[in-house]
Amino acid sequence: MYQKSLFPEIDVENKHTLFIIGNGFDLAHGIKSRYSDFAKWVRQQGNDRLVRMMEIFFSNKRDFWGDIENALGEYDEEEIVDWCSPDEGIDYDHPTRSVAAIEDGPDWLFKPILDEFLEVFNQWVESIDLNDAKARFDLPAESRYLSFNYTETLEKIYSIPQENILHIHGSRLKHDDYIIGHNQPRDPNDAYEDEAELFFKQDTWSKVIVWMNELEKKTDDIIKDNQAFFNLLDDITKVIVFGHSFNSIDYPYMKEVVQQTGTNVPWAISYHTKNDTEMITDFIARTGLRNYRLFEL
Repeated sequence: MYQKSLFPEIDVENKHTLFIIGNGFDLAHGIKSRYSDFAKWVRQQGNDRLVRMMEIFFSNKRDFWGDIENALGEYDEEEIVDWCSPDEGIDYDHPTRSVAAIEDGPDWLFKPILDEFLEVFNQWVESIDLNDAKARFDLPAESRYLSFNYTETLEKIYSIPQENILHIHGSRLKHDDYIIGHNQPRDPNDAYEDEAELFFKQDTWSKVIVWMNELEKKTDDIIKDNQAFFNLLDDITKVIVFGHSFNSIDYPYMKEVVQQTGTNVPWAISYHTKNDTEMITDFIARTGLRNYRLFEL
């Protein structure tokens, strides 16, 4: 159903309104853009092995396909190396061969899966279908939009000019490299803290850490690359957050918005689940927002 105005009590039809758009916005339009939709798509491509392997390597603390970015940051390099190692113990008649098998196991089994995952993720993003999506809300073309979505829902369904939108993690319209990652980089030297462990195994742990650090979502660098957009937010008089989960990984972007707009500008923030409200409450406490309200999506 088309809803003329999300906020009848707030005038949003001006260029001084900032909309922050998350995946919940696309989901509200029936777009299959959940991580679970990604897993389903991968299986439909006949790649059950990739689904299974990502679960083996990254579901040690949570369901990988339920929260990919946080799961990527919670990896256990020791478990990864052990899984990639041969079942038999060290062959003391041929120790060099045994050491090489342990050192090279992640190169043969883990790194190719990681590379394949990133390639397939990009393919899935390109495949997301918007054809059945219809406009549901009255979104002003002159407002500004910070979108965490790769899709062109704003441009295609709402005719928002591209110059008014920052796709902070990449846009399908620009065929960007889509950004996905975690916020838990680690020092590769941490692998050497266990002095009782064999040195070559510590080297292998360190190698895995280096690979996983390459998947860090470098939010500070991304903000700097888009500083011109953020610097122009000093004239924003209201912020509307639509479908963003307030995941801690994306906190630096939201903090930057508050720093540019100030803590007195009114925020209207959507929520969908109890967990959403908890994350929002934490964000408000951390940033000191003074003028806000929540609405259910």
